[in-house]
Amino acid sequence: MRVKTEDRRLAILAAATEVFRARGYKAASMAEIAERTGGSKATLYSYFSSKDELFREVMKTQAEDRMMGAFGSLAPGADLAGTLQRFGEHYLDTILSRDLLIMRSIVMGEGPRSSMGRMFFDNGPAEGWGQLARFLEGQMQAGQLASRSPWRAALQLISLLEADYVEFFMTGLVDKPGPERIAESVAAALAVYLHGYGVDAAGMTSSSREPLS
Repeated sequence: MRVKTEDRRLAILAAATEVFRARGYKAASMAEIAERTGGSKATLYSYFSSKDELFREVMKTQAEDRMMGAFGSLAPGADLAGTLQRFGEHYLDTILSRDLLIMRSIVMGEGPRSSMGRMFFDNGPAEGWGQLARFLEGQMQAGQLASRSPWRAALQLISLLEADYVEFFMTGLVDKPGPERIAESVAAALAVYLHGYGVDAAGMTSSSREPLS
């Protein structure tokens, strides 16, 4: 009986990632994944009980490895606009990468028919957006931003950052934008965001002037 090892597990995840990207979820087979790792299906199933479990682990690994840097860059400081600019550029550069776009499209296609969409949300956006919400809440408490729902504030920031690329997410028909285009998009999004959430010269938040229901 072959002893399970972490190196073998990581090799399976790497092979599975390649197969899922190339075939999509439905057409991907455990047999092909096993063949790429040089092992048997029995060995593969000793690590992952089903294709669904294997895909969940691939998505979790992708989300953690690729998004940790973006959300991890959020740290309290005097230059809020600069911090959000760096975060926004890192975030867009990550989510607009071809491999993550492919994985996102798989989830969008399979999600309504299974629990995959929820799984993707729990292991990716929910964790990152929660971290962003906590950062924004700290900025609200420090008087740097208008005091509103931190979760809604996080969702609205993400929506503004992604606004220029909605069709890109849907179709993938254009090339990934370069760093200058991404920086410009982030700056434009933050101009709108900080106008809505900023504190004016008199120290009155925009939420004090215009309460949100």
